[in-house]
Amino acid sequence: MRLDHVNLTVRNVLEAGAFLKKHFGYTDAFEDNNEGMAVLMDAYGMHINLMKGKQATYPKMFHIGFALETEAEVNAVYERLTNEGMEIKPPTHGWGSWTFHFICPGGDFAIEVACASQ
Repeated sequence: MRLDHVNLTVRNVLEAGAFLKKHFGYTDAFEDNNEGMAVLMDAYGMHINLMKGKQATYPKMFHIGFALETEAEVNAVYERLTNEGMEIKPPTHGWGSWTFHFICPGGDFAIEVACASQ
């Protein structure tokens, strides 16, 4: 059995969706995505459903995580995001990984980008 999707409540469906498509390779799973709801899909068939809500509240430790192969790849994503003006704490080593976290624009949920420590 595989995990099929996660459903996230976001303030701005279009902004959060555009961010995930631009930086993490997601595509529109359906043609009728709109400002109220969007279903995105990655190259492996995993879906992220974005649903508009006024005030999503996630537990303090909640996040979605993206796994990369190398520290250089993690650093490249960090550089790309900070070069676009995002204020993100630099990657650090911890729990056997090289990782950083930030809040998704338009989404109010945390994203982790990580790889196993080398």
